[in-house]
Amino acid sequence: MADIKKLIKTHLSKDGQVLNIKAKYIREVGAKELAQCEELSTLRALDISQNDIGDEGIKAIAESPIFSHLRTLNLKSNRITDVGAEYLARSTTLTSLKSIQLVVNDLTDEGERLLMNSTHLINLTSLKFQV
Repeated sequence: MADIKKLIKTHLSKDGQVLNIKAKYIREVGAKELAQCEELSTLRALDISQNDIGDEGIKAIAESPIFSHLRTLNLKSNRITDVGAEYLARSTTLTSLKSIQLVVNDLTDEGERLLMNSTHLINLTSLKFQV
């Protein structure tokens, strides 16, 4: 597994607003570590696609106040199911999100419905489930 602190240091934009760690194999443990990194509190865009974080990884992100300013979240190809979709839909900290990408995950129509009807993700303008 990747060293989260090192990934942040090498992939965080100079202004601290964008982190792209696509395909770095952070898995659930890495997602939980990210959710505790205070240096990400100004993050606006997070790409953690192709990292196999699963539902528990997305739960950590959805519940973390560190990501309260996040506007864009790329979760492509992460083994996220309807359980993870529910964590996102019920998140009270990700309310600033405008765009979520969830292509190549394990969502059913129910998970998609949960996200589209979320009363917390009120700023969403883009929600992508399919390629």
